[in-house]
Amino acid sequence: MKLFYRAIAICGFVTVFGGISPAISTQNSPILIVQNSAEDLFNSALTKSEGGDIPGAIADYTEAIRLNPDYAEAHNKRGIIRARDLKDYAAAKADFDRAIAINPNYGDAYYNRARVREFLKDKPGAIGDYQKAADIYQKSGNTNDYQDAIKHLKILQR
Repeated sequence: MKLFYRAIAICGFVTVFGGISPAISTQNSPILIVQNSAEDLFNSALTKSEGGDIPGAIADYTEAIRLNPDYAEAHNKRGIIRARDLKDYAAAKADFDRAIAINPNYGDAYYNRARVREFLKDKPGAIGDYQKAADIYQKSGNTNDYQDAIKHLKILQR
């Protein structure tokens, strides 16, 4: 174990994200730099969210998006946290908007945006998004989510 800590002292220090960052070294040894991928950060954010670390999850999703701006799933998940936990519906909607712009066939993003639009009192927008989500779910054979979207759609259409 002492060898491990000595190697870190020579090559660098472990960062908050679990990689190794370069440090000043007086020796001619190679410096190992390990960076987290957007996928690593996405998975970390999922774990943090499930564990109740909302600020940590938001930070990891945001960093994943910085590394891969077209990561629709990260936009969608960050939007869920912003809506569910932070009640920041405008920011959540922006995340869902971006996820849909990246992937126009992303049923969950339409469904989640519909939920947010309900909170924002945008009934016509919510109806349109539930319908789009239902259409996507039906085409993909996702019966449970299709039925859920239709249920919400019928409630709004009363």
